[in-house]
Amino acid sequence: MKWICLLLFMLSAGIQATELVYTPINPSFGGNALNGNFLLQKAQSQNAHTASRPGQSFVDKFREALERSIINSLTRRIADGELVEGVYNTGEFLVEVTTGTNGSVIVNITNLNTGEITVITIPVIGG
Repeated sequence: MKWICLLLFMLSAGIQATELVYTPINPSFGGNALNGNFLLQKAQSQNAHTASRPGQSFVDKFREALERSIINSLTRRIADGELVEGVYNTGEFLVEVTTGTNGSVIVNITNLNTGEITVITIPVIGG
């Protein structure tokens, strides 16, 4: 028995251990930057979701561009202090601009599809 223990002790004297060092794979966490493309391709191949974007007709695109233009113009006028009171129908939204009793600007926006109403009150600055 002593010989076996002595033999095991002598054999273990030549064994050396090294330190284990963790190296991340993902470049976002300090890994090799060359792994980025590989990881992106793997993620895209596993992604079962496909974003289906229906093609819009010219009329739909034109209507949306016109809506954006009207809303931008109205926003610019209100911000510049050139208030034009009235009701503006963009097709999808009904925008009503009025002046409050204290001089503030009140904008009521009604979504014609859902009926949701948003009220924005812009206070008088310096008055």
